[in-house]
Amino acid sequence: MSPEQVPRHIPGIPDLTQPLDSLLGKAQSPVPSPETGERRKEQGQAADLHATPGAHRAEHDGPAPPLVLEASSLAIGWKHGRNLQILARDIDFRVSAGHLIALVGPNGAGKSTLLRTIAGLQPPCGGSLVLWNRSIALMSVEERATLLACVFNERIEAGYLTVWEFVAFGRYPYTNTHNRLTAEDRRHITTALALVGMDGFESRTFSSLSDGERQKVQIARAVAQNTPLLVFDEPTAFLDAPSRIEIFRLVERLVQEAGKTVLLCTHEVDLALKTADELWVIDREHRFTAGSPFVVARSGAIGRAFDLPTVAFDVMSGTFRARTAQR
Repeated sequence: MSPEQVPRHIPGIPDLTQPLDSLLGKAQSPVPSPETGERRKEQGQAADLHATPGAHRAEHDGPAPPLVLEASSLAIGWKHGRNLQILARDIDFRVSAGHLIALVGPNGAGKSTLLRTIAGLQPPCGGSLVLWNRSIALMSVEERATLLACVFNERIEAGYLTVWEFVAFGRYPYTNTHNRLTAEDRRHITTALALVGMDGFESRTFSSLSDGERQKVQIARAVAQNTPLLVFDEPTAFLDAPSRIEIFRLVERLVQEAGKTVLLCTHEVDLALKTADELWVIDREHRFTAGSPFVVARSGAIGRAFDLPTVAFDVMSGTFRARTAQR
């Protein structure tokens, strides 16, 4: 596979001038209509903390957005032999289409376990978990792949695959029996690389990239998959400060302009408070809290999750501050 020639800009700097809805396609509601490999086979290969949550959405009143994801009394964990090891329970949430959800919490609280359960990579330990009105546990891998795309923080060794070839894996759910890419597939790949600032790197091998560049390419692969729901597990890991802000800007645009729903796990609590429509917190006791960022911050949930003897979360500023030494 070799990419088509496209206009270039400075490598590493995202081209954020074109509206995403014209590039990726505006997410449809109430039911997503992603491409499917089966359909192709049938049709042939022709051709700020105090900001009001959701304030960046369209200003006109309209019907309530459909529910993308819903959990009721969800329990997460894993099997240990014949026994269930439950990490967190009584998890309830309702995620509407076109919203940005930020998940925060200390290491070991269960954030990645929750994301893997939502992605269908491990079964729930109890309760219900529904994606687009269907139980995730009953979905086939192929169906899930057209509804959600994930980027996890595990290190991936892709050998001598080029950047273009790696991102092309995002189009796998839509290819025919010969796994051949169409012009539409190539357009999605090119667009995804441009969005994360990695156009110009198409011929580089994945193994030759820095950690930050690898993370961007993984995000590009998920964007190329063109699903209504994106799940990112610490996508800003390994990135410098300007790149972390740029990733949050990209995520915001995916939500605002392309109508995507994004579930983002992050340690950037301050950025999450300023950008997310809803904040999820899992604290050290594995208790789950969900709500608007302002309400959750005021509830003390962030402090319960992160406060240390020397550092505490300040609700008014939305930042962490050193505690004043007691004399």
